[in-house]
Amino acid sequence: MKNIIKIVTIACVMLLMSCNNGVSLQRYFVDHQGDADFIAVDLATSLLDARTREVQLSEEEREALESIKKVNFLAMPLKDENKARYEEEKEKINTILNANKYETLMRFGSNGTKAVLKFQGDEDNIDEMIVFASNKERGLALVRVLGDDMKPENIAKLMDAIDKGNVDMGAIKDILGEVKID
Repeated sequence: MKNIIKIVTIACVMLLMSCNNGVSLQRYFVDHQGDADFIAVDLATSLLDARTREVQLSEEEREALESIKKVNFLAMPLKDENKARYEEEKEKINTILNANKYETLMRFGSNGTKAVLKFQGDEDNIDEMIVFASNKERGLALVRVLGDDMKPENIAKLMDAIDKGNVDMGAIKDILGEVKID
């Protein structure tokens, strides 16, 4: 009987220790949805589906698009009155992203903008991709792409097609409406 009590006690302690009291990226997005300093947009890829049916996508590009389930976008345009908060929020996001559950795929930057691309899952089948960019003159942006078994090479092909103008981004522009980040 004493062994059962010890085992149950150890299991409870391990369970409590495994709970993370830190802020998750999901919690960060939820907490900042109604914040006046932030612009928040959530896109389900089903909203883009009707638009992209008319576009000629390769099999890999279509597979990449279908593997994406949801895109969360959060931005904090920099203004004189929120410069101190900008630094605080940037630090909070970096703390969340530096958690062990996210792996860095690449870091890049130019013209005062620093960005990092992180992911969760394994390198061949990504379940979550995060892009975090900050600029001391413009503000910060955080993009979270949720999906099922996203393949990096297919996502890269889809991004290339978007960059070349082969994919009509009118659906996203319609959804964002009059939102201006600069």
